[in-house]
Amino acid sequence: MSQSRRIVAVMASLAVVVALPATAAAQSTKSSSPTSMAAQKAAVQKNVDKADKAVQHLKRHARLGSQRGVTRQLKIARSQSAAASQKARRMANRATTGNQNVIAAQALTLAGTQYDELIAAVTAIVDQVRGSAQTQVARAIAPSLAGKQRIIEVLNGLLPQVPAQAQPIIASIITVLSAGNATEITNLSSALEGGGLPVNISGIVAQCLEMATALLNDAFGMIQSLVPLLPAAAQGPLAMVLDMVTSTVGTIVPTVLTTVTGLIDTIIGSLPFVGSASASGGGMFGLGGLLGGLVGGGSQSLPGGIGGILDGLLGGLFGGGSGGGSSPVAGIGGIVNTVTGLISGLLGGLFGGGSVAPAT
Repeated sequence: MSQSRRIVAVMASLAVVVALPATAAAQSTKSSSPTSMAAQKAAVQKNVDKADKAVQHLKRHARLGSQRGVTRQLKIARSQSAAASQKARRMANRATTGNQNVIAAQALTLAGTQYDELIAAVTAIVDQVRGSAQTQVARAIAPSLAGKQRIIEVLNGLLPQVPAQAQPIIASIITVLSAGNATEITNLSSALEGGGLPVNISGIVAQCLEMATALLNDAFGMIQSLVPLLPAAAQGPLAMVLDMVTSTVGTIVPTVLTTVTGLIDTIIGSLPFVGSASASGGGMFGLGGLLGGLVGGGSQSLPGGIGGILDGLLGGLFGGGSGGGSSPVAGIGGIVNTVTGLISGLLGGLFGGGSVAPAT
């Protein structure tokens, strides 16, 4: 799914009414006004809207070669993204009930998704623009990476504070925000390999590539602790991917990282609550729709047509998600074995040494 479509999906999900268990809703009225929380989240949305608009203009000015336009829109996109993050993190710091923490998680997801879009944009255009605009774009990359990482850390801290029903969705959101794609690594690597960057810009981009790669590698280890919170059928395939990556010595090349993150996106995108806007459909608290705005398209980065096969198998395994597939009950063991076998063969070929033993 393109970055713009992701944002559209996230924005649409904000219209969803938060569905809460009666006990949680009752608790929330004692310590904070639901109207106040909704107003704070709306303020985050307003900043995200402005940032998203600026990012679209930023990419347009980069295509047109307008240094002044790039500089102006970059400033707006960065300031509005930072404002959204600050407000969302403040909501999380002040939340005292399960309901408030869920609403804070919604706001954080919006802000994190916006940073994801900004990072994808600036890393894509850093070798397209010239002059002072190029310097400012290059210097914006590291703070944007750090900004998204702060949001991920706060979301991770919220996990124990939300109702149990919401934890798998938030764990999935953290997973996708942390390691759902390797766009920035691919973009930065391509910019360096192109050989057209000025020496000073090349140095900045190289440092940002090192930072982005380190953050992604660290994320793989963190996500391992989140695997037990996911639906049981997803744990084996995801654990297999993470075990292979975290056991690898040395730096993983961008092409392999793209495949690894594509597998993660495909697995998470097949979960039954992804994209669901209703409590009955598993998307309670409006988080399923937010997650649906983050995933999608990961299977397209997988080689040899394996993405489509995994989509269908995982869709059948979970009875929904990105694939159609068969009954979620009949033949689950066979589907899981087929999925892990495909992943094993793919990763074994990428990392060398044949297949990988299935995770247990």
